[in-house]
Amino acid sequence: MTNNVHLQENSNLITEREIEIVRLLSKGYNSKEIGDMLFISEHTVNTHRRNMVRKLDLRNSYQLIVWAFKQRILSY
Repeated sequence: MTNNVHLQENSNLITEREIEIVRLLSKGYNSKEIGDMLFISEHTVNTHRRNMVRKLDLRNSYQLIVWAFKQRILSY
């Protein structure tokens, strides 16, 4: 299996809400600000962040944003 196929399969693991959160993270918003925008708690945002990092076998939110660019979930 190529790395590209592996990445495409992983993109199906994250939810629409998680995609919303990673998009806002990439714009520089913190968890509190994202929670306020999405009408959820800061704790819930942090839980989504941790879940995405875990599901995608990444180390941190920075790698999550890089992954999202590679998946074309985010664009330049």
